[in-house]
Amino acid sequence: MTLAELKALLGIPVEDTSQDMKLSMLLESGILAAQSYCDKLDFLTLVDAETGLLVLPAAVKLGISEWVKANQTMSARQGVTSESIGGLSQSFSGDGTVIYATAQKHWAPYHSDVLFMPVRRRYGR
Repeated sequence: MTLAELKALLGIPVEDTSQDMKLSMLLESGILAAQSYCDKLDFLTLVDAETGLLVLPAAVKLGISEWVKANQTMSARQGVTSESIGGLSQSFSGDGTVIYATAQKHWAPYHSDVLFMPVRRRYGR
């Protein structure tokens, strides 16, 4: 996934370079988050042999863009899951997965709910 693809998904004109540094870091972090979550997908097999670029499925790209959006708004929202102005009521979530739920919905076909751990890691051997 390229910075230009991310900007297109976020609705940012390619010519607007004012956020490129931040978006580049968020893109890299989003790809790592996708790689960690999408355990059914071998990212090494997705590297184009000719260009050396990572070629991701569309759903993974959409998930990365949602992950980036969540990170851009996370500092402003800080775990707020609901809010009502008139009654001055807010609900907060300490669960970080709520923030990334939209991204994880896109990544769901590539995620396994089963996690295998070697015994030596689990018990310190």
